[in-house]
Amino acid sequence: MTTIENTRLLLMRVQKAVGLIKHLREENKELQTRFMLVENHNKELQDLYDKLSTDQAAIDQAIASALDELDTTLGDLEGFEDFGTLDSQELSEAEDFSAGLDAEDMDIETFEDEDL
Repeated sequence: MTTIENTRLLLMRVQKAVGLIKHLREENKELQTRFMLVENHNKELQDLYDKLSTDQAAIDQAIASALDELDTTLGDLEGFEDFGTLDSQELSEAEDFSAGLDAEDMDIETFEDEDL
């Protein structure tokens, strides 16, 4: 091979290397841009997760508080176990009373002092 041929081959290799370097730089810029987008997206997701965790903790605390209050209320009602359910006649009388009907219209039984 002559010197001219060697020079041309070397020039072609240099041009090929320059083209490859240019392509790799463009690809690197694109990947950096995509990486920044993904990183920003991950930050947004982390913020949403943190907010969700805070909201979930508040919900859990509210539920626990409501359950404690319910337990307290049910505990207070334990002394009233002797309350029975009303039969259909008693329900009818209660509805008549709520409707404002007179006692004479309702056929109410009178109670003795010992029934109270």
